[in-house]
Amino acid sequence: MTTVIRTTALNKIYEGAFRGQDVHALKDLDLDIRQGEIFGYLGPNGSGKTTTIKMLLGLLFPTSGKIEILGSESIDSATVKRNIGYLPEGAYYPDFLRGEEILAYYGKLYGLRGKELKKRVDETIELVGMQHARKRLLRGYSKGMRQRIGLAQALISDPKILILDEPTTGLDPIARKEIRDLLLQLREQGITLLISSHELLEVEMISDRVAILFEGVLQKIGSMAELLTQRELSMTVDHLSESSVSDLTDKGIQVEDRTGNRAVLRLPFHMSSYDGVEMCKAHSLNLLSISPRRETLEELFVRIVSTASKAREVVQ
Repeated sequence: MTTVIRTTALNKIYEGAFRGQDVHALKDLDLDIRQGEIFGYLGPNGSGKTTTIKMLLGLLFPTSGKIEILGSESIDSATVKRNIGYLPEGAYYPDFLRGEEILAYYGKLYGLRGKELKKRVDETIELVGMQHARKRLLRGYSKGMRQRIGLAQALISDPKILILDEPTTGLDPIARKEIRDLLLQLREQGITLLISSHELLEVEMISDRVAILFEGVLQKIGSMAELLTQRELSMTVDHLSESSVSDLTDKGIQVEDRTGNRAVLRLPFHMSSYDGVEMCKAHSLNLLSISPRRETLEELFVRIVSTASKAREVVQ
């Protein structure tokens, strides 16, 4: 699969940024983002996500390292710029303009004129499902509608790459589903999407691969199948006594959804189904059901960041 974004040993140092001290915001970042994939770019605040995006957009220059976009190191070239669409977090558009006027304005910034401009405005408005509101003033748009018109703005130049910063934050469940479906549709058209978000459930649902940053260092990168491999067992049991609850929790077993003597036990990752059955025998529990549960992206994220944070404290 073709790589459309590649960073090699990418570093960014903000000199004297914190009380006169240098801040090493990005440290030897190696990324490869492939054509036609949704790539989730994750990390706590201050981890280097925004710095990376600004460098990909040519708004910041690397201290060292290399960036290649669509096979070119000349990321400031008009060809590369036209092939990147960007939707920032909390994008603001003048609310006295109509939806189609916003798109025409951005299309002109890309050099589109006349019939070509009208064609792209019509195509993007239809793609994001905003035909019914194209002549409505933006002040009358909901958050979901504003996000859709923002996506249309990012798509106006017919780019090969979309960079989206928090595309679903602040939206209601229906609007989130609509935006999620639209992003999957764009992937099916061969567009590469780089999504930076704190909405980890949304990222898990649509991403092909994810990368997790912490304090400028890439901690993990891979597909969902590769990263979310840890499993834990969930067991529904009956005849649970107070003494058993105390003993089980001491062993790291979580007792949840308890109703009388019935409860759901969540076993830690190191315990097998055999261990669970033996534990039930030892505590005279009636085992009603047992099922595996995969680690979620949120749980993986917290585990990786916590481990990296503790490692930093040890070094310090």
